Amino acid sequence: MLKNEQQIEYKNINLKDLFAQLQEFQKVSFSGSLYLKINNSQSWFFFFRLGHLSLLGGTNSVGALRRQLKLLASSLQKPQLQSVALAQSFQENYKLLINLLNQDVIERKQLADVIANVNTEILFDLIQLSQNGNHRLSYKVIPDDPKSKFISLLPLVEITSVLKQALQAWQKWQNQGLTNYSPNLIPVIKQPNLIQAQNLAEHQTFLIPLINGIHSLRDLAINSNIEIVTLVKSLLPLVKLEVIYFSSVPIAPKSNVADNQPNVSSANKDILIACVDDSLVACQALEKIICDNGYRFVSTQNSLKALPLFLKSKPDFIFLDLMMPITNGYELCAQIRKTPSLKNVPVAILTGRDGLVDRMRAKLVGSTDFLSKPVEAEEVIKVLNRNLITIEQLT
Repeated sequence: MLKNEQQIEYKNINLKDLFAQLQEFQKVSFSGSLYLKINNSQSWFFFFRLGHLSLLGGTNSVGALRRQLKLLASSLQKPQLQSVALAQSFQENYKLLINLLNQDVIERKQLADVIANVNTEILFDLIQLSQNGNHRLSYKVIPDDPKSKFISLLPLVEITSVLKQALQAWQKWQNQGLTNYSPNLIPVIKQPNLIQAQNLAEHQTFLIPLINGIHSLRDLAINSNIEIVTLVKSLLPLVKLEVIYFSSVPIAPKSNVADNQPNVSSANKDILIACVDDSLVACQALEKIICDNGYRFVSTQNSLKALPLFLKSKPDFIFLDLMMPITNGYELCAQIRKTPSLKNVPVAILTGRDGLVDRMRAKLVGSTDFLSKPVEAEEVIKVLNRNLITIEQLT
């Protein structure tokens, strides 16, 4: 079955045709999966059962699920929901949600609402990304995909309903002049000394302590209990005043860097981290996280140039994107393990597809770790802590 899946090629599609395809699935009671990606840098998977949609997985899906569970926990006054530890693996999170149902922590209707809201967030992101002419959508459909069978225990939602909600949310976003601002952007305080100098409104003063360089605009809306459009419009004047700015990647406060790196040597400046990813955006996001934590960084978007780069620069840790043209992450990892001077260098596979088969195959070719995309600062540091401790022990 895996071989058949790999033989199915991605086809280009525009957003209008994609949404028509999704609605057609509902009409014909389709069961199976649809895999979607944008420029090989962001990816999602849609699982269907008899024309109904399960929880979407892929880019930003874990953050969306975390937010919706937190929102539900607050409304139900159930703190155990807020402390739920979500995994980067979508399969583990499906199991966790099923356990919450079985333990009566959450009702089936409540979970259905959570799933609908997560899916609406992701579809909103797709709509916004599709507005950029440089973003190319491609997809493949796998009828009766074995990976989709485990969703049968979760509530399912109607695709037409969540599509309607996503389109309405996007229309409101556009009407408020926010087209160029993603709700996944992260507000960061740029000049703390300017805060007191400005005559801030009460609602702006309330928001400033909640800005930590890690939480996105969507997170901030949940944490502050302020509707997101209202929140963003409140923050935009602060951006113009250069009190804050919006970042596409987390910017951890300086005071927290050491706390997040208990196992990493203080001589981070001597440690070189390498990355191979055909997406420039993905490389830049990882570079920001790596450099903000004091490491050196080198990267290439051309997998054919990776080995010569490694042999010359001698990295201490390597991140490899899984899905790349010409030479993929599996093949490149196998080549690294066959190269005497590189065979002991820790390698982490980066992927938007976080399945058990992918993890097993990554282990077989010699990878030491596995990280879901898009990368999150906290998870990157955890991976480095787990693997760079051996370097510290040798120095």
